[in-house]
Amino acid sequence: MPLVPAVTELVVAQLMYLEWMNSKEPVYIYINSTGTARDDGEPVGMESEGFAIYDAMMRMKTEIHTLCIGAAAGHACLVLAAGKKGKRYMFPHAKDSIMPAMIQQPRIPSYGMMQASDVVIRAKEVVHNRNTLVRLLARHTGNPPEKIDKVMRGPFYMDSLKAKEFGVIDKILWRGQEKYMADMLSPEEWDKVAGVRRPDIM
Repeated sequence: MPLVPAVTELVVAQLMYLEWMNSKEPVYIYINSTGTARDDGEPVGMESEGFAIYDAMMRMKTEIHTLCIGAAAGHACLVLAAGKKGKRYMFPHAKDSIMPAMIQQPRIPSYGMMQASDVVIRAKEVVHNRNTLVRLLARHTGNPPEKIDKVMRGPFYMDSLKAKEFGVIDKILWRGQEKYMADMLSPEEWDKVAGVRRPDIM
């Protein structure tokens, strides 16, 4: 889903809960989101939604692994890039017909007729959000801010190979890398490690 308030609240709550359950075990974030906009680019959420998830990730002591399984556009691309270095992944063909990771400029929803002063305030907000997004993407991709700023002048689409080259991810989960996924604990084993008892055996 796009990053709307209901999604943000759920993701942040889950991150906090997982850290509380066991801060020594990694948290896996599976991403399939168009960010704060729909597929057609129409804004549906405020940029603060993406920043809220990012801030929650950064405050956690838990190691965070990210995996793009569909799309990662806009702020969802930031979430993907913000995973632990070396633990950021993408499926090779995450989404048919369009590139799975995309960097784009922040936008805000239309609020109809507004006073001129309100338009100026919102324009300043968009510029501030854009500059913040540039700075954070530069930090996590290793690219200079000038390069991020340049590619954000229009939608910048990346397939898995380009995303790896650009520094958004570290590895593509090709065939043969199933061993990494196989090493992950099963849901039952996770529950056992975390001390959670299933309702049917209580």
